[in-house]
Amino acid sequence: MYERFLVPVDGSEHSKHALKSAQWQAQNAGKNARITLLHIIPRNNINTIAYGVDLEQLQEEEARRILEESAQVLSGSSIENDSEYYIGDPAELICKKAKEGDYDLIVMGSRGLSLFSELFVGSVSHKVVQHAHCAVMIVK
Repeated sequence: MYERFLVPVDGSEHSKHALKSAQWQAQNAGKNARITLLHIIPRNNINTIAYGVDLEQLQEEEARRILEESAQVLSGSSIENDSEYYIGDPAELICKKAKEGDYDLIVMGSRGLSLFSELFVGSVSHKVVQHAHCAVMIVK
């Protein structure tokens, strides 16, 4: 039985469905269930940034907004939860966090917000399935 759930969220519809699936699983897992919401801010490959724009601050504000909206989904339940965000490679950091936190199940959307990057870099969900130490549930 799964008790520790890692749910990467990015604000996409797929990640919202994944969160609802994780919530359902956690409610059925019992009183020891815990969900960690995780948002990864991808490292920027932008060479030029508009003068006066603090891109890192904007990304962190967006991360907090996404995590707050996701946490609201869980607010009416008795499921323990927490939220974290990091900057870096999404697939790598999801797998690292899952292993370090000894999670039982990663529940994530099949697609994120960036279809363009999936075409050239490869799907984050595919990489997580290939490299995670634990079970992975992909939700459409």
